[in-house]
Amino acid sequence: MNVSLVLFGIGLVFVVLQSTFLHLASWTTPIIPDLTLILCVYWALNRPRVEAVWATFLLGYAIDILSSPQPGLNALAFSAVFLVVYVVFRYIWANGPLVSAVTVFVAVWLKVGTLIVISPLFELSAGSWVVVADAILREALFSACIAPLLFLMLRSIQTRMETVKKPSSLVNASS
Repeated sequence: MNVSLVLFGIGLVFVVLQSTFLHLASWTTPIIPDLTLILCVYWALNRPRVEAVWATFLLGYAIDILSSPQPGLNALAFSAVFLVVYVVFRYIWANGPLVSAVTVFVAVWLKVGTLIVISPLFELSAGSWVVVADAILREALFSACIAPLLFLMLRSIQTRMETVKKPSSLVNASS
């Protein structure tokens, strides 16, 4: 089975979790980690392929369908995050939990910044910016904290799927 298809399925589970269970859970209120964005960053860093770009766009659109009054905003924001993470980190060959956490932290700010720039719904007064910035900071920190664990899980799934097992007839023939 295609790794991107499995990751897309995991992304759909994340979309459902974010729109239902995590909203109802009192321990995350009002800050909800952006699991789908973490998956988007993982894809951009580890599997930057055409199907990953489409899947990222579709996951953003799925979020729009479930929770946005203007379809396409999250799809565009997720696509922008994928593009920026891919272009910037294509030239930085760094890996590790700290890099993934920092990348997700920056990606949350990039996504929300893209949403604010392209959406006419975000007409905020001067006092509202402080509240919005505080909420973004909390979401970015929460998402960055869980990103290394989620990256580890996704990398484990990807490695298991990419491991090619030799047929038993070839194993015995080489012995």
